[in-house]
Amino acid sequence: MRTLSEQVTKCLLAVELPAALTLEHCAKILNMSSTTFRRKLASEGTSYKAIQTKFLNALCVESLILNNVKIDELATRLGYSERATFERAFKQKFGITPSQYRSLATTSQSQEQLASFSQVIETLPPMPQSCVELIKYRSNDNIDLDKVVAIVAGDPVFSGRVIGQASKAIYGKTPLDLREAISRNLGIDTVINIAVLFGVSDALHDVVDKRLLSTYHRSFSLTIGCLKWFKREGLFNGEVEMAINQQVLMFGLIGIFLLNHRDIPKASYVIPAVQGIDELSILNRQLKQVCGVGIFGASALMLSQWHIDTKVVKWLLALDKLKFKAGNLMGNKQACLFHFMLDCIYRCATGHQFNDDLYMQAKVFGVKNLDELKAIFDQ
Repeated sequence: MRTLSEQVTKCLLAVELPAALTLEHCAKILNMSSTTFRRKLASEGTSYKAIQTKFLNALCVESLILNNVKIDELATRLGYSERATFERAFKQKFGITPSQYRSLATTSQSQEQLASFSQVIETLPPMPQSCVELIKYRSNDNIDLDKVVAIVAGDPVFSGRVIGQASKAIYGKTPLDLREAISRNLGIDTVINIAVLFGVSDALHDVVDKRLLSTYHRSFSLTIGCLKWFKREGLFNGEVEMAINQQVLMFGLIGIFLLNHRDIPKASYVIPAVQGIDELSILNRQLKQVCGVGIFGASALMLSQWHIDTKVVKWLLALDKLKFKAGNLMGNKQACLFHFMLDCIYRCATGHQFNDDLYMQAKVFGVKNLDELKAIFDQ
């Protein structure tokens, strides 16, 4: 039996002008009162506004990608009185016009394009030696504070980065030395994760759009506080898998660098997509349609190249396989939770708003203070 959310989505698909379908009219189509309609949707962890907004957002980008409707008609379906108004709103959000977006997204995909991912991965520079050593020690469960300090101290550039991240982690109080930065402020696992992230960004510095690099760096500088917040909210259960959880969240979006690599045929699509698409689920789906690989799949490819823990790669592949039903994520509960947390990080890093749908998801996972997370990124 269909859920009410699925029935609402079916109604939106069926009408000529989904933007004009009101809650009251939709409830009437489904033979129930507006009050009952609202209550039943709330019991499913959503609302009519959340479903309609997600539907219209997806309709906009998917129609442009599939090239199955004229832009004038699409503007009308989305509730705009005229094409010019739609184009202004679209350009303000995505940085390019609907026609330019369609042009970037609909160039025919070839086997050469798909093969380019493998070629780029194979030619990526190796990780810095300090990073290789840290990963090696962690994989052998044979690492302690003295070893970490010694490895980091041998790399002056990385040492400075660790001190910088440690200062941000405790609201600007500078640690006395490298040992204090690692032991008191960051922790061994976080330092290793920093090594991987900076290693990746350094390797791709000359082949990825600088705007993307700066966005990701800003995101990472605040992710440490974000992880502590997730833990405090009870979203991480137990200490055993904490290191894996941290890596999934820190590395989950790193594949966006690969997708924007200058040798990838669709690289120019990535910036306007990230700028204009609010929801991570829609962004990942569109990237898979346009580029052949989504963010999570690209992240898994990159991390496999650098021999990151296979558990992390498996979780990223699970995220990539999540299905959508009536606009909602369906699948492994832990993967859905990771997706929710990564969606929060994505929105904070890119400046996209926390919408009703995200607040509804927060309720499903028992998160009561989502605005506190946003405040961490707004500092």
